[in-house]
Formats: sequence, C-alpha cells, structure tokens
Amino acid sequence: MNLAPLSLRELALAYAAGALLLVLATVAIGGFGLYLWQQSSRDSLRINALVEETQGMRGSLYRQMKEVFDALFLDDPDAAAQYSLHRREVEARLSQLHQLTVTPAEQQAIDQLDRAYKDIRGHTDALVADWPRYSLAQRRTLLESELERGSLQSYESAFAEIERELAQQQLALQRRRATLAWLSPVLLSVPILGALALLLWSPFLLRRAVVEPVYSVQRATEMISRGELNHRAPEVGAHELRQLAHSVNQMAQDLADSRASLVRAEKQATLAALVPVVAHNIRNPLASIRATAQVISDPALPTEVRDGLSGIISATDRLERWTHALLSYLNPLEPQRALCTTASLMDNISTMLRARLAERTVRLDLSGWRRGLELRVDAHLVEQALHAIVLNAVEATPEGGTVALSAEHVDSVIAMCVEDEGSGMPFDPDPRDLRPGPSTKRYGTGLGIPFAVKVMDVHGGTLRFESRGAIGTRVVITLPA
Repeated sequence: MNLAPLSLRELALAYAAGALLLVLATVAIGGFGLYLWQQSSRDSLRINALVEETQGMRGSLYRQMKEVFDALFLDDPDAAAQYSLHRREVEARLSQLHQLTVTPAEQQAIDQLDRAYKDIRGHTDALVADWPRYSLAQRRTLLESELERGSLQSYESAFAEIERELAQQQLALQRRRATLAWLSPVLLSVPILGALALLLWSPFLLRRAVVEPVYSVQRATEMISRGELNHRAPEVGAHELRQLAHSVNQMAQDLADSRASLVRAEKQATLAALVPVVAHNIRNPLASIRATAQVISDPALPTEVRDGLSGIISATDRLERWTHALLSYLNPLEPQRALCTTASLMDNISTMLRARLAERTVRLDLSGWRRGLELRVDAHLVEQALHAIVLNAVEATPEGGTVALSAEHVDSVIAMCVEDEGSGMPFDPDPRDLRPGPSTKRYGTGLGIPFAVKVMDVHGGTLRFESRGAIGTRVVITLPA
C-alpha cells in the first residue's frame, strides 16, 4: 500500500514530535529510576530502623530482667523504679516496631514478639510488685522455670524469627539495587540510541524529501530553459515539492504543445500562400473542360458519348468541390451536415478509384461494408477524407492484392476500417504533422492524412493507425451514428 507523501510542515512536526518523544522518554526513564532508587532507600532505612528497634527492645528487656534479679536476690530498693523505666522503653520500642511494619510477615513476627513480651511481664510484674512474700527458693524456681525456660525462650524464638525476616528483606533489597544498578544504564541507552538514530535519519530524510527534489526541479528548469521540453522532473519528495515538480512538468508540456502548435501554424501559413495559387491553376482548366463538355453535349449524340460527357461534367464538379475542401483545410471547416449512407459514400469512392484499381490490379473487398448505415455528415468532406485513406491503401498494396473495407454500427458510432496488404508502417505516422515521412508515399508529402484528421475532428470522430506487422496497416475511422 502506497502512502500519501507528507508535506514539509508534517515532516517538521514529525521530527519535532520524535525529539519531544525522546525527551519525554528520557525524563520518564530517569524519573522511574529515581523513584525506584528512592523507594529502595526508604525500604533500606525502614529495615535498618526495624533492626535497630528490635535490638534496642531486646537490650531494654534484658536490662529490665536485671532489675528483676536485683529486686529478688539483692534487695535493691531502686529496682522497682528501674524496672518500670525499662518497661516503658520496651513498650515504646514495641510501639515503634508496630508503626514500622509493612508486610504481613513483619506484622506476624512483631505480634509474636509482643505476645512473648507480655508473657514475660505476666510473671515479672507480680514478682517485682510483691517480691518480699516469696522465699528465696520460690524466687529461684520462678526465675528458672517460668522465665528462663519459658517466656524468655519464646521471646528469643520470636526475636530470631524477626531477625530472619529482616535479613531476607535486606538480601532482597540488595538484589533489587543490583538489578537497578545494571538496568538503569540499559534503559537510559534507549533514548540515547533513539537520538542517535534520529540524528542519522534526519540527513537522509532531508536529502530524500527536500534536497534531491529541489535539485531535480532546478535541473529541470535549466533543461527546459535550454529548449529541452521533453525533460521531466521526477515527482518525488515532500508534497509541496511534488506539486512543484508537477507544475514544472505541466509547464514543459504546455510549452511543447505551444511550440508544436506554432510550427503547425507556420506550416499552415506557408500552405495558405501556396494552395490558393495551385487551386486557381486547377480551377481554370476544370472550368474550361466542364464548359466544353456542356457545349458538346447534344441529345443527338450516341448514348455512350453522352454518358462520357456526363461523367466528365460530374468529375469536374467533384474536383471543384474537393479543391474547395482543400482550400477549406487552411480555414475553420463548417460542415454542411446532411443525411447520407455508407452505400453512397463507397459508390462514389469506388467510381473515382476504378482506373487506379485496374492499373494496379488491386481488388476492393467490400464484403464487410454494411451499405445501409446512415450518417449525418458533410458528405463531400467525408468522401474526400475516405478517398485519401483508401487511395493510400491501394498504393501501398502490391499488385494483385486486396484492400478490405468494413463498416459497422458499434454502440453509438459508425466504425469504418481500411486494411491493406502492404509491407507495414516503417514509422509511426503523426496525422497532425505536415512533414513528409521517411520513405513511403503513403505517409509522405501532401495533406491527405492531415485533412482527413481535420474532417473527423469537426464531425466529432477519430482516426487512428494500427500496424499489422509485416502484412500491412489498418486505419480505423469512427463517426457518430
């Protein structure tokens, strides 16, 4: 699928959008990396705080246990006060641990630590508050059985669990930091590679979309200014430059058409000065011949003589009409349309060519010529045009050959075809060109073909030549039915 060419503005917008996209990608990647790094830093600080608070709580707990020992075995009167102070420290750290927890595993470990501490306090609070009523043996039993082998071991298990959980989180955090450390340069290299690609692509795009098309247009204008009107600028590049190249090419075509029209006008001007002289020299003898035939004609003469004189008068009248039509070629034709048939056209042409056909022993094949087709045309102009075409075919056909003529009604036109058995066209004739052809008489000097084209034009018809290879030429004439 071919896409429509972009305009210069669209190319500039695409380039700006690409640059903006690279900037946004760089900012997004940098911002995301910074966010991940900050998140990792916060998690690291939180985990370190958990470790610090856990260890601090453990230290305060054992200092609290020391005060219990001092109260029970040393009778320290300040032990109860110190015990209460360390208890508040432990509770404060425990509260801080609850605030720092985020994951369910952390919360479960802290809850287990909290339950172990409350179990310890369930034994020590009573001992410290009412220690005189216990005997020394009872104090030792309570400390050894209830605390050391019970509650304290549970606390140590909970402490070991939270330390293991925090150690795993620290290891995961270290792995995440390591991944971020090598992933960040990779991600940042993406916009850098994109910027490099944009930098390398820009000169290529500029050359293909702007520089080369502008140079081509400049080259085309130089060639056209030197008269090489067949040169064309390639219509490539941005939309505006394609339009510019198209305009330059159209200008060259218009100039070529204008030059061809000027050449034709010059040739017609030359003929306009020559043809009237030739026509005058033809008309005078024709008038004398016709007048002589009319004077000689007498009903008393034999029938054959009178028919011959009538044929002379008819031929001179026809030549007079053709001479008038030839003069009209140099001026706008105004056909006098009237209803005629293909039969009358071919009868007149056959009569005029009878002598030439006999001389060259060429036969007209009229089997494909439908005689009943009607046309509303200027019969004299069309007859002269057809006569020129058929005469060319007869002269191109070798002796003993056949010229095939056909006429049929196709859609809304009458299509007439003339086929000869000559050697084929040695070149492609330009019916509108008055220059003689390279070698053959059929497309040589004279106005037969150009006049026929002009006649078809004024009647809204066409005339075209088709090569049949080495077996001759086909001329196709179409006229509105």
